[in-house]
Amino acid sequence: MRCDEQAPMNHGAWLLGPPRNHTRFGEAARFREGLYRLTEGTYAWMVPNGSWGETNLGLIDCDGTSVLIDTCWDLAHTQEMLSMCKHVLSASPLGHVINTHADGDHCWGNQLFKHLPIHATQACIDQMHHIQPRALSALQHASAGLRHVPLAGIDTFGRYMGEMLRPYRFKGLRITPAKQAFAGRQTLCVNGVDLHLIEVGPAHTQGDAIVHVPSRGVVYAGDILFVDVTPVMWAGPVEKLIQGLQSLIDLNTDIIVPGHGPLASRRDVQAVIDYWRFVTEAIGRCQAQGMRPFDATQEVLHSQAFKASVWAQWDSPERLLTSAHALYRQWGVPPPTLPGKLGQMDLMRQQALLAQGLPQATPRVMHQP
Repeated sequence: MRCDEQAPMNHGAWLLGPPRNHTRFGEAARFREGLYRLTEGTYAWMVPNGSWGETNLGLIDCDGTSVLIDTCWDLAHTQEMLSMCKHVLSASPLGHVINTHADGDHCWGNQLFKHLPIHATQACIDQMHHIQPRALSALQHASAGLRHVPLAGIDTFGRYMGEMLRPYRFKGLRITPAKQAFAGRQTLCVNGVDLHLIEVGPAHTQGDAIVHVPSRGVVYAGDILFVDVTPVMWAGPVEKLIQGLQSLIDLNTDIIVPGHGPLASRRDVQAVIDYWRFVTEAIGRCQAQGMRPFDATQEVLHSQAFKASVWAQWDSPERLLTSAHALYRQWGVPPPTLPGKLGQMDLMRQQALLAQGLPQATPRVMHQP
């Protein structure tokens, strides 16, 4: 499918994409999926609406060699993107891949590029094996049965996780970690085009980085920036996350590609900074009163101040629970959790229960029968 009228989206012009009007979760798409031209030779592969696994990628044509920023959660979606970008890649074959962080929806497609140099922070590389594709594949299959266990929210958890994972195929996936490590700042020069790789983690994860292309006026933010989608903080500290967001503003770049959601302006970045400041203060008040993270998150999400804000319209508001856990740990009050992977599954169970109590939240399929 090709578009002769290139529709603008915050300085981006849509070129082509798959013939879909809905997201992977069946929501009405808020923007068109596919390849956008940002500036000459600089692109983004944008996926509406930016929920779980709906990941944006970057593609930079460096005059005969291309650089890919991030890969998809599975091979099928990565291959779809590659096939749609043939007109760029045939003239400028891929020469490098950069991973902004270790979440699977930004690096599990690396398997298709194991012959290329793949760049990431050392902290990102160290974290790349923290979840295995086979574990999500097993959970994908188990979720159908869990939906029929009406005990302690297990049925709600089964529906939530089952719908979250439904669009993706993890069978046969093998984690292919980056091998070109850096820390701090590094400049990757490709045919005279400078790409500034800037470490901003630990923040969203332990090893976050952004990619700034000053000659093209574009920055790829990875998952320190979500737009119109609730951000999540797995690692923290929150001050480092806010510092990373402020660095996006300080670059004074008009075109910012978030990890999830539509192309961003500096105003969008400020809205995310405001979110983090608000929830940090609000969750902090609840923690000081001795509330558990679940109760604190529920209190904040149902508060009048939150409901009246723009953040209440963002996808997946229940993700605040994961961020609340990270805040509690940062404050030296580690929340009671089950050990290891069981603790992570229990956290997702609690998020599913929160989502069930937010009937207007999107994607709706994750919390409605």
